[in-house]
Amino acid sequence: MAGGHAEARAIQIALKIGVFERLGGGGLAADGLASAIGGNPRATGILANALAAMGLLHKIEDRFHLDQSARRFLVETSPEYLGGMILFDAALWDEWARLEDSIRSGAPARTPDMFQSTPVATARFIRAMDSLVRARGDDRWTAEHLDLGFARSIADLGGGPGTYLVELLKRFPDLRGAIWDLPATLEVAQRILIERDAPSIVERIELREVDYSTSELPGPVDVIFMSNIIHSEDEVVNASLMAKCFRALNSGGIVAIKDHIMNRELTEPAAGAVFSLYLLLTTHGRDYSFDETAGWLCAAGFIDVGMTTLPSPPFTSSIVTARKP
Repeated sequence: MAGGHAEARAIQIALKIGVFERLGGGGLAADGLASAIGGNPRATGILANALAAMGLLHKIEDRFHLDQSARRFLVETSPEYLGGMILFDAALWDEWARLEDSIRSGAPARTPDMFQSTPVATARFIRAMDSLVRARGDDRWTAEHLDLGFARSIADLGGGPGTYLVELLKRFPDLRGAIWDLPATLEVAQRILIERDAPSIVERIELREVDYSTSELPGPVDVIFMSNIIHSEDEVVNASLMAKCFRALNSGGIVAIKDHIMNRELTEPAAGAVFSLYLLLTTHGRDYSFDETAGWLCAAGFIDVGMTTLPSPPFTSSIVTARKP
């Protein structure tokens, strides 16, 4: 575990400099791969050998070829491309170097701005969220198991690229949706929606600027869905956010919160406990327990609070739902 950064960094840099893309068209020897990526032949060979040892490449008669897992997750044209998330992780490398500072001070290693500071940072973050969800299939599982047959309107709060919303609209043809998010994020979302989805789906989505930290939520709507939102905020903001959701819902409407929902000890799921270190470095939040989340919902007036845990593997999260009377 202590040396895991070496494998992670090898994958990040190989993806960043185009190793997997260049091998997508066929096998190359180290010198040919070096020429294709603009690298030093000796150093490129060392990297490629390491990737072969990790199982991402196969070395056959001194030529390197993609393993099926690399072709599936690390080549951009694949529908399960995970590269957006990997490149986002790579961009946080310097923040991890400041983990000790954050542990001692309790303060993030960067200004928590939801990566809105530059267009490059916003696009990298939003595409990371999209690629992680699509590669793992969280969006499809959610659409198959979240019953929204009663609803006619849904808002994806902090919805980013709209990955979940698109799948929900495909599943429920009478549903109209909105992405409520910050302006820079909506610009990226609009590009992703145009790139990826049928016009009949996009026509049913409204992009609306909403900053839940400073204003009330628009409404009313039948459903408010939020994925990986509460973990970015502290307890006070989350309690306020649940009250805002309550006020923005129609009577009988539901809120659905998808996140790492922790046990009481905050140690399981293990992925959530480790991910809280990411959140320490970049936000004011952490991953919260079901009891904490249910407490905010009940205090806001919600009833019928329940939780569905997604099957692991491959998933590491749960969906908490609650209803407005």
